[in-house]
Amino acid sequence: MSRFVLSLRKTGLGDRLICLCAAWIYARSTGRTLIADWRYSRYLANVENLFPHVFIPRQCLGGVDFNGEARLDTSELPLPTHPVAWGRPDLIAAPWKAAADAFPLERSRALTLIRNAADVDAATVVFNACLSDAVERFADAHDFLNALEPQPSYCAEAGAFDAKYFGAGIRIGLHIRHGNGGNIMGHTPSWRSHAAAIKRCRDAVEYARGKLGQQTPVFLATDSAEVEKEIKAQIAGIISRPKVFRPAGAGELHLGPEAPDGLQDAIIDMLLLSRSDVLIRYPAASFFSFYPAVMKPRLGSAPELLSDLQIPFDQSDPLSPAVLF
Repeated sequence: MSRFVLSLRKTGLGDRLICLCAAWIYARSTGRTLIADWRYSRYLANVENLFPHVFIPRQCLGGVDFNGEARLDTSELPLPTHPVAWGRPDLIAAPWKAAADAFPLERSRALTLIRNAADVDAATVVFNACLSDAVERFADAHDFLNALEPQPSYCAEAGAFDAKYFGAGIRIGLHIRHGNGGNIMGHTPSWRSHAAAIKRCRDAVEYARGKLGQQTPVFLATDSAEVEKEIKAQIAGIISRPKVFRPAGAGELHLGPEAPDGLQDAIIDMLLLSRSDVLIRYPAASFFSFYPAVMKPRLGSAPELLSDLQIPFDQSDPLSPAVLF
């Protein structure tokens, strides 16, 4: 009998990728087929799976059998499931209807399974939780992300922007996750003082330019029009793409009615950040910058652990950005 791992998320693009990476690690270690179920995303106006709108769907993803097609039918997945509650016919057929916190113990159990490469008897394993802690090794994350193929239209758009503004020159990528009034959970301390947050980012740019040259251009990607305006006012040489922002205080980009218009912006920003010679992440553990932090060109050897990509550059300030060379 075929065995499956179903990865569910209804969050932003970065979180979806991290959780799919964790599920991919588990599928690889257990020989299961991985299914990316990103249906009912705010990024799309219909039931279609978001995955093939972002990446080319392949039947094999980094050595793992894979299904990321536009139209999925999970009602025919074999039973029993793990966790058992997902085996209800109505739930396995429409898994997006379950709240993210429907099964409170699911996250800790999933982390244990993935970290220990522990298989279970159930034919279908369902992961519907934030699994960032399960992706520990840089090599695993790089193998997974390197197997993904962004849709050519996004690559072409990013390439054209890159050629126009940066050419063959070096550049700094600056990603600032603000939240725009949304619930940013563990990132909240980074924005208790708005002025201090902007200063941290400014200091990080000065630090990076001290290594690369004071005229090094900076590509800025942020979810806040207010932050973009302030950074451009305080730091020279900032370049950003025109994009759709939500009104100030209205919440995160991927949760609003503007989300379908912002899908292209999110993907292209992510791809452009991944071309950075130096990448600045604020907050240092922001999920959106997971892809560029792993995929950017490296000036030195690759780290062993993903946590090495979240180390504050200013050791005296635990909230300072990570600066990755």
